[in-house]
Amino acid sequence: MMFADHISMLPEFLLLCGMFVLLLAARFRQNTTPKTYFTVSKIAVAAALLGTVVFYNQSFMPGWLINDSYTTLFKTLIYIAALASFYLGCKWFLNKNRSSLSFYLTALFSLLLLTLAVSAQNLLVLSVCLTAAFVLNACFIRLHPFDEVSRPVLRRYLWGCLAVVLLLAASLLLFRRLGIPYDYADACTYLEHLHRPGGLHYLAAVLLIVSLLYMLGIAPFHFWYADVLGGSVLPAGTYLTFIPPLAYLAVLVNLLSNVFFPLYGQLRLFLTGCAALSVILGAVGANSETNLRKLFAYVALFNLGIVLMCFSELNDNGLLSGFVCLLVWLLAQFGVYTVFYAFKRKGDYLTETADLAGLAEVRPYIAAAMLIFMVSLLGTPPMLGFLGKLSAINYLIIEGSYAFIGLILAALLLLAYAFLNVIKTIYFDARGGNTFDRADKGVYICLMVNLILVLISILNPRYLMHDAENILSTIL
Repeated sequence: MMFADHISMLPEFLLLCGMFVLLLAARFRQNTTPKTYFTVSKIAVAAALLGTVVFYNQSFMPGWLINDSYTTLFKTLIYIAALASFYLGCKWFLNKNRSSLSFYLTALFSLLLLTLAVSAQNLLVLSVCLTAAFVLNACFIRLHPFDEVSRPVLRRYLWGCLAVVLLLAASLLLFRRLGIPYDYADACTYLEHLHRPGGLHYLAAVLLIVSLLYMLGIAPFHFWYADVLGGSVLPAGTYLTFIPPLAYLAVLVNLLSNVFFPLYGQLRLFLTGCAALSVILGAVGANSETNLRKLFAYVALFNLGIVLMCFSELNDNGLLSGFVCLLVWLLAQFGVYTVFYAFKRKGDYLTETADLAGLAEVRPYIAAAMLIFMVSLLGTPPMLGFLGKLSAINYLIIEGSYAFIGLILAALLLLAYAFLNVIKTIYFDARGGNTFDRADKGVYICLMVNLILVLISILNPRYLMHDAENILSTIL
């Protein structure tokens, strides 16, 4: 049993080994290519994924880190999303003929920190892992001194890192001053036995929650989010869009359920307000952007707002609906990012909506894929996105949250207008002298896999709406 507990740290050890092998390859192997670093990283992450699934119920230090069905679910999603982003990122580095060592090295270290944060059962361990992972993202933002990476964006992000450090430090100091244990279970027990929690107890909880919402890019703490995703190189933007939010959401739900539940009656209003604001600002912000990556960063904000709205009630139905909505959004949004890797002209990746004028004439399949994924993100039947929005709205009807339903529907209309502008440019604007490079075969493979998953879910919605929910109900 002791051996099994120790070997449960194998996934993290494998990620460390992957980092070490990357450095060895860079130092001793001649003629390394982006494929070299991708292969090493792919093997490390795939092995870590296998170890996570095999040792899903073993924990090395239960008082500090724990593995269970809940953490395994989110870690599995994180590793799968990482493998997909690594594969597409390799295509970008090959096209640019640049070294991918920094990207894969940073990504493996980030995965290590994020998965430790998901398993954390101690607020001190959690704070250290989250802070290190969030600061590490600055390395993604400035992988290379490319023209598209502006110094103001990096400077703004670093100021945000300082804010996160101060928020987490202030929260930990308040916990210490109030005598609240850092251990999750002990902290929850302490708060449960308080006759009447004081303002400082709520302040300590709010500071920690706000730091997580800031890292997620949830409104009103979203001012850095679109600029960073739009200003990063494409592989970094892909990674930052999908992997960190999965870890942050897992940590947030874990904290609310297992630490701050005795205070949740008062905290719920704050979370629902942030969720509603994210839905509104996500839809409005999408209409204000012509940069495609920034536009879909606001789309991500809109969808994360819906997920947070479902999670905010903190009951079984809400968690299930939110998770289904999250899965559907991930699939559609990843499809959009896959298409981004096909938007090329003379080797340069296109970022502005106007650059896509006449795309449908030259690359009809890429244009059709973009259309399908945008329609899915809108939640229009019979697309997969409809099932995600249906799950969320059905839950809100049960809860009697009709105001939120109206808010989501109004925001969807605004979002539809933003998407129509993109569709008009792709299908109806004159191409002029625009040319578009042929997309890499790997991009088409990713699109086909994504569309097959979408088609299966559309033809057999029972898999997502019934079978998947039954499985999730035993985990969440």
